[in-house]
Amino acid sequence: MWTTGRRAGLLAAAAAGLSLFAAHGLAGDGFFAEQFADPRTAAMLLETVFVYLLFFCVDRICGSGQRKIARVLLLLSFAFRHLALCSVLMAGFWVLMLSLAGMALLYRRAEIAATAEKLYRGFLTGAACWIALVGLLSGFHIGGLFTWRALAGVFSLLALLTAGRALATGGLRSRALPGAAADVRRSVGESAVRALTITAVLVQLGRLNLAVDYDSLRYALRSPFVLDNGRGIFEALGSVNQVYFYPKGLEILTLPLYLGKSYGPTLAFSFCLGLLLLFLLYDFCRAEIGEKSALYPVAVAALLPGVMNLSVSAKTDLITILFQLYAVREVRRAERRRGTERRVAFSFAASALLFTFMLKPTAPVFSGGLLIGFFLYALLYGRRRGHITLFAGGGQKDKTPWRQLLLPLLFTLTALAAVTLRTLHLTGYPLVSVFTGLFETLGFRGRYPLAVQSLPDAGAELSGKARLFALLLRLRLLFLTPVGEAGLHIRIAWGTTLIPVLLLALCVRGRRETPQRAGSAALPGCLLAVQGVLLLLSLERLHQIDGNYYGLFYLLLLFTVFLLWREKSALLFRALSPAALLAVLMLCLTNWAGARGYTGYEERAGLFYPHGRLAEETLILDGGEPIYRYVKNAPRMRLLTLAAEPECYLLPCDAQSYTDLAGSGGNVYLVKTLDLFKEFLDRAGIDALYTDDMFLADHSRAADIIRYLEEEGSIEVVIRQEGNALYRYHRAR
Repeated sequence: MWTTGRRAGLLAAAAAGLSLFAAHGLAGDGFFAEQFADPRTAAMLLETVFVYLLFFCVDRICGSGQRKIARVLLLLSFAFRHLALCSVLMAGFWVLMLSLAGMALLYRRAEIAATAEKLYRGFLTGAACWIALVGLLSGFHIGGLFTWRALAGVFSLLALLTAGRALATGGLRSRALPGAAADVRRSVGESAVRALTITAVLVQLGRLNLAVDYDSLRYALRSPFVLDNGRGIFEALGSVNQVYFYPKGLEILTLPLYLGKSYGPTLAFSFCLGLLLLFLLYDFCRAEIGEKSALYPVAVAALLPGVMNLSVSAKTDLITILFQLYAVREVRRAERRRGTERRVAFSFAASALLFTFMLKPTAPVFSGGLLIGFFLYALLYGRRRGHITLFAGGGQKDKTPWRQLLLPLLFTLTALAAVTLRTLHLTGYPLVSVFTGLFETLGFRGRYPLAVQSLPDAGAELSGKARLFALLLRLRLLFLTPVGEAGLHIRIAWGTTLIPVLLLALCVRGRRETPQRAGSAALPGCLLAVQGVLLLLSLERLHQIDGNYYGLFYLLLLFTVFLLWREKSALLFRALSPAALLAVLMLCLTNWAGARGYTGYEERAGLFYPHGRLAEETLILDGGEPIYRYVKNAPRMRLLTLAAEPECYLLPCDAQSYTDLAGSGGNVYLVKTLDLFKEFLDRAGIDALYTDDMFLADHSRAADIIRYLEEEGSIEVVIRQEGNALYRYHRAR
């Protein structure tokens, strides 16, 4: 008979074998050699080990008060050392203000309390309210950083005056913080896991300022130029590429955090969202498997690069996963409540799913998958005896809290309308993504200069067996060895071998369960099954697979497995240890920007990391100093750059690149002929062109266009220096 111990032994052996196989594949691909050739990697790993040992020793200190003081001092010291303290404090304060504002809208003063439930409900409502306000003012052509900072100040002041007093006087209840009520000496294993979780989070904090990835720099960190250039979010700024028309909910939330001299606060906002995600998972697991066991799934989640590497990126994946998991949490809460409380929980769940629609263009797919999973659960389990039906009313009659029932949906729908109207106004489509071809069949017509995109089908030209083989190869890349060019985008946000081992744990533990335990895992099981189908479909159809697509699948799998193992969570974690070791290494070595090491002292100047000064120095070294200073004095200038990426995005104005036109998501038709290109320049209101001789040497079509424009006198040189040139474009009259 298979005992729990034997199953755990099988998992440990599988974890060790799969991790060795993955490590061998990565080593053969040259990944480890490339990483360890840089001395910053070794220095980072040594510091990480030292930090882990410090927190482990702190957790062995007797007395809750001593532990808290020592832990806070270590956290502050680490954040200050890596120049992230002020950025995190600024972003964290803004997150808190959004939550307080939401609570002030939802609850009467006497009802306000800083529980986990009300903090998350407040954040959802406050964030939706902020986006709705920005959309409202933008409708009157009101915008600009000064406006949003002033509005954020008023917003925060009102939040503090209304809900802030309750937070200051009542404080966080003991059950709102992990282990806050525990004043007992923990076991060595528990201390090790707790120290590992904190260290994994600090790995992200230590490289917060270095991890400026291409996508973030391209559009998320340039919101004052490409989202709101002074006249609100509805202004047409001459953009071409689809990325500038994606749902901009996250970018609107971070508008007040933008500092010209540093990206730190904007990146720290994502880091704070990562903390919210981990705490949400902890709160969810605590309610299901107990406070002591809940520590283990949070530790595993903190080790997943496919989830936590997004906490130091301005990409929208992490906040999308946060609200998707929050929707699951509210449905679970509704399942166990009656009457008005049930309807309120469903209202927040629906609001959370709708909120994801204004964050990411592919959110309707995975959020829609959650909705399908909810209905599947209700269909399969809703009528079982003794089981609470998903959509039943029931319960005693009580006073209806209309604010909690209606305001979340009202603000979320209003905010979603604002974000969707922006996309519709600028492009002619309610949502810009691969679904534009579908919108065309429904009668929508795109606006110039956007190109229609069709649904991807990477295996369209393959036979049935070839498609199956290609799918199996991609499954191997995703779950075992992300190597080669095809595995590059998976590796930087990989689930590691923890995911296949967790799948195995799901199988070996889920075969024999009590009806009560099987019933408790039914909801996440249905959701996981649907997300698994979507995972397979995306692997089969998409041309490029990114690891960040599957964060929700990873967390649902993690939650379901630990829910089934329940009181054996510690044993399960020990079985996962070989895979966890590889996960720790990959967490340290990978990130979306490809940065190595932690933020050092060499660039220390003030309280924030000087991204602005470093960008200027980068362009100066390339010979573009006079061009940089010229465009800096004209932030509303619309500039088309025919230069290298991502350096061209460092220019402080509304700059888009040649790749934005001719590359993925653009419209290559615009550069087909000189007349078509000039038509685009005229209709987009382009003021100037910036060129780099090295870029033109590698792009003959771009070089031909510049030569033709010069020959006919459509452009004239304003600045030319060291291979860089700035041209003034003479628009047709």
